[in-house]
Amino acid sequence: MNENKKIIIDYLSGTFPFDLIGDENERVKVLDYVEAFREFLNIDSCLIEECSYALNNFRYQYIFSDFIILRLAGPVNEFGMRTCQIELKGEGCREFERLRPDYKWYDLFKFLLLLGTTFKRIDVTIDDFTGSEIKMEDVFNKIKNNNYTSVFRSEPKYHGMIDTGLTIDMGSRKSSIELCIYDKYQQQLSLNKPVDSNYWCRYEMRFRGDKANAVVRDLFKNYKDENIPIYGIDLKYYAIKSLYAILDLKVDNNYDKGHQSTLETDPRWLTFLEDTEKGVLPKAEARISTTESRFNYIMPKAKMILLEWLIESNFNSDIFLERILNEELDLLKETNKNQLNRLNQYFIEKNKPKINFEQFDELITNIDRMLDERSLPF
Repeated sequence: MNENKKIIIDYLSGTFPFDLIGDENERVKVLDYVEAFREFLNIDSCLIEECSYALNNFRYQYIFSDFIILRLAGPVNEFGMRTCQIELKGEGCREFERLRPDYKWYDLFKFLLLLGTTFKRIDVTIDDFTGSEIKMEDVFNKIKNNNYTSVFRSEPKYHGMIDTGLTIDMGSRKSSIELCIYDKYQQQLSLNKPVDSNYWCRYEMRFRGDKANAVVRDLFKNYKDENIPIYGIDLKYYAIKSLYAILDLKVDNNYDKGHQSTLETDPRWLTFLEDTEKGVLPKAEARISTTESRFNYIMPKAKMILLEWLIESNFNSDIFLERILNEELDLLKETNKNQLNRLNQYFIEKNKPKINFEQFDELITNIDRMLDERSLPF
């Protein structure tokens, strides 16, 4: 978009499993997560505040710098695991950009996805600072006169007035998609905040639940562009085509609401959207299981350990394999009932047969036998 418009992510939240394994100490695990986020955000420990309370039934809450909030050891998810929550409100989003100018939002998405994050909400906004293509009053009149189509079944709600600050709400806080069009200029004035322009209309698209998760994953998979500053994704193109998919303003007409889809889009609206194609919002994907999320998180670390062992073996395949078998044997001998249940949950999700205690013991015996055979002189 041109310099008179700006597109930003203005809210992000998600949950990921509190992956406490076996007899691990809860407090130690909490501090491990805090350190992972501290390292990613590249801030000093003195800029991390441990709160005396935590919202939403979480046991721990930390604030990084001023606005990035991490909550840990909270409600149990559908896979029976306690959860953690990361939340970046508007100030938190801008804070991430200040803390890590060398990172982009693509990197943040990648970091959170490796933790097995299920995204719960993301807000994408388009700020118009001139109204040169279409003004908020024009948008209001189109919607008021039913000269539009949208993804919403409910009627729009209006708050305030054009001259003093108008807000048009489409959808609701319970909707998977909500569009809020409002006079940001008047809002900032009411908060005694300085404003650099005389016009500021914000189109705020709020995606929640499974839709939010689908949006983030769609951005991550299909819109990567390392040349785009701050985001590393083509957020502009995604935003304008998504807004077009959510709201289509039609040419002035006297048709009833049921016939609006047959009419042409208002040329002013098309110009505002840079003559883009109407997008198709991503459908909610089947959620990745907690077990698979944990697998995806652990595998990069496991590969680095295997590489270390390979180097230590001087690339001798026999020594390398013996090291793996010995480490695996030690791990299996220390496996408890809960860990075996988690292993079986993974097998179930992969449509593989479960393993019982007798089979588990047999597995240990077989590895012992393999190691014995490798130690024989013939």
